[in-house]
Amino acid sequence: AVRIYSATSGELVQQLAQCHRGKVTCLAAGPELLFTGGDDGAMRVWSRRSLEFVGQYSEHTKALTGLLVDRLSPNLVHSCSLDRAVVTYDLKASRRCNYRMHRDGGFTGLRQRVDSEQELLTTTTDGFVLAWDCDVQLPVLALECGKRFKMTCIEISASGRYIAVGCEDSAVRLWDLHTKELVAVCRGHSGTVAGAAWSPDERQLVTVGDDKAVCVWNFYLAGDS
Repeated sequence: AVRIYSATSGELVQQLAQCHRGKVTCLAAGPELLFTGGDDGAMRVWSRRSLEFVGQYSEHTKALTGLLVDRLSPNLVHSCSLDRAVVTYDLKASRRCNYRMHRDGGFTGLRQRVDSEQELLTTTTDGFVLAWDCDVQLPVLALECGKRFKMTCIEISASGRYIAVGCEDSAVRLWDLHTKELVAVCRGHSGTVAGAAWSPDERQLVTVGDDKAVCVWNFYLAGDS
């Protein structure tokens, strides 16, 4: 199910019950539509106003792990999955318009760069951050830390310069996208890192983990040229 709460009161205001066969694994919201991904490999589309079912895309064979609406073209929606595929859908044409695969591992997270590149950034089960351009079939950038463990989530800072990547070894790794350098390894969780969020000024990072802990990190590189 998907439950929608009031940001002001915290009360439950709407609910989508049994919207997938199995767990709901990710979601994204556009101006008029809500998108959900599930264990069943489907992306389903709902009206934000009425929560009525609009349509379904079944391009994946395993659970979806990321969904996002394109920053420049809201008629495009991107998804990634444990089936090793990244798919782009054109809602106007009601069909898939791009398909990319990573041969050696599934995808665990999906974000889009906020600078002029507008590339998709994905994390993988075999220890990579991969960047994808809409006009190129293979990754245009690969970041790694030299160890082949599962990366579990990714978040981009407000300026688009830094990314925070959660890992199954309990660490959070930070990269500078301008220099392609690993700038920090943060250790505070005792389990897999499940999610991350930057503060608007990039001076703090908040992470959550399977250990039921919330960690707040101070980041001192924000504002560097």
